[in-house]
Amino acid sequence: MQDLFGLLALAPARRFLAGVSGDWAGATPAQVDEFLQSWRHHRLATLQTAYHALHDLVLGAWYSDPASWPAIGYPGPIKELA
Repeated sequence: MQDLFGLLALAPARRFLAGVSGDWAGATPAQVDEFLQSWRHHRLATLQTAYHALHDLVLGAWYSDPASWPAIGYPGPIKELA
């Protein structure tokens, strides 16, 4: 993941691999969506794997946040009885 983020931080690599010419802060949601979808369905398995790594990282962060639990009906971890 560190190598992937490092690569996407470099402007030439970001433009070539993700199609985002500016920095990430200036990317529109449509540009980011287009980049992610292109990697999701790319013919190269390496880019598909990179997409799935990013996907899993985001989902893992969301599901691990207790503030997200009510939205999915998760009551939280079972409390141990003392």
